[in-house]
Amino acid sequence: MKGARSVGMGVLEHSVNAYLKNQKLMLFFSVPALLALLIPLASPLPTYIAVGGAYLRTSSMPELTGFDIAFMGIAFLASLFLISFATAAICIIVKSQRTYTHIRREVIRGIEKYVLNIFWIFLTAELLYIIVGMLAYEWQVQSWLNPLATLVGSLFLVYAPAALVIDDMRPFRAIESSFNSVKRRPELFLLWVAVAVVSLSVVEVLALALLDHKLAQMAVLVLNSLFVFPFLVVLQTQIYMAKYPLAK
Repeated sequence: MKGARSVGMGVLEHSVNAYLKNQKLMLFFSVPALLALLIPLASPLPTYIAVGGAYLRTSSMPELTGFDIAFMGIAFLASLFLISFATAAICIIVKSQRTYTHIRREVIRGIEKYVLNIFWIFLTAELLYIIVGMLAYEWQVQSWLNPLATLVGSLFLVYAPAALVIDDMRPFRAIESSFNSVKRRPELFLLWVAVAVVSLSVVEVLALALLDHKLAQMAVLVLNSLFVFPFLVVLQTQIYMAKYPLAK
């Protein structure tokens, strides 16, 4: 138990140091993540804001027209690509710091491959989640099937971008490695979940306490995209790298 606690504290320390040391780069590469969340809100799609994110109302999908579906597809792909780009860039920054390589050279050399592979993984996961959401709506079991799908999916996705960038794995192997990493060190996965829940909740509570509801929702969206999102990606990457003795 003591060893697990020390590893967790070490991972948190590495994550905070990496984030603070590269804060300007993190902020720069988080802008695409913000744009990715703003695109659906700017479209005439049935979206809503919750916990600092933009989400599609799957219950309204059967009512969409052909034009709506086509527009939704374009906006969805653009948003997903921007998220993939931001995630890949932040993982590369962490890898460069921990392996003492030049960040600019790492970005130029690997960004295209990593972004496309992360995009493919995220796209597959999102399509599966949409299918599950529509089935849950059809069967009237949204209350438990959607959360279950999210939990199961997170086990296979949480460390997949880090596996792609750190170990240069192919997408399927990265998904498998993510699940194996969660299975190997479930306490670190729970640490990431706890940090995510606390940080997202604190931002939302403070925003709602200081601003009116509509403005608070947008403020939470911006703060989560530019500050919380990059730190959570850094933490994911650091947890994944904790399996290497020299990286602890």
